[in-house]
Amino acid sequence: MEKVLKDIAEDGWLTSIRTYVPSAWIGHAPFLRYLIRDLRPKILVELGTHNGFSYFVGCQTIQELGLSTKAYAVDHWMGDQHAGLFDDSVYQSVLQLNVPYQSFSKLLKMSFREARSQITEPIDLLHIDGFHTYDAVKEDFETWLPKMSKSGVIIMHDIHVRRADFGVHKLWKEIRSQYSTIEFTGSYGLGVVFMSNEIECLSTLRHISNLGSLMQIQGVFGGLGDGVIQQFRIVEEHRLEQKIAELTREINLLVNSKSWRVTQPLRKIFSVVNRVR
Repeated sequence: MEKVLKDIAEDGWLTSIRTYVPSAWIGHAPFLRYLIRDLRPKILVELGTHNGFSYFVGCQTIQELGLSTKAYAVDHWMGDQHAGLFDDSVYQSVLQLNVPYQSFSKLLKMSFREARSQITEPIDLLHIDGFHTYDAVKEDFETWLPKMSKSGVIIMHDIHVRRADFGVHKLWKEIRSQYSTIEFTGSYGLGVVFMSNEIECLSTLRHISNLGSLMQIQGVFGGLGDGVIQQFRIVEEHRLEQKIAELTREINLLVNSKSWRVTQPLRKIFSVVNRVR
């Protein structure tokens, strides 16, 4: 057991993330890469993509491993009361991020129900991360469950969020009594559901969990996830520094421009008028 967890903890590939966008999912990226490498899904479906962080971590992993996976991201890209409402710029950004993967990745801009008829093959990996009320996530789970392959895996985000009308944790409690599962506590919680006790996927981790050592598994992936979160912060700080530098250059160009010098007397007059008022 110790060797298995040590090997995972020292596997730098798991934390090598190519695309960072704001997301509450960032800490689970190493586990998703580990899961895809072990499961090698033929069909991957994500319900609720938003900025695309988790989806493109999946696409990056598929591409790097040279898998023949078909991937589908399903979202109407309008937002909701939990994620917030947003304009078309979010979808346009996701379209651009999808370009390197478009040979096997398809964006389905529609409702989850509409998308069911678009995906005809059994799903091996389903990620549910849509509207998070109990009724909504229960409908998503039950509607898509018949689409799963016998050796499939479902992952569900936000299983530990208990604020407002978030209800994933309630459904997760029900699911755990019916299926073989493992779960992670960081980044708002991630539940992993196995369609059968007999499937080989993550058999070693499930065995370790069944021995009562789930916390050790959570600790290892939590540490990897913390590293990815820290890297995201570094990337964001660099982006902010670049924006500040660009703004500074623009201000300097304006201040040193001829029009700025010509209008200086007029600005002084306006300044005096404003003080008098």
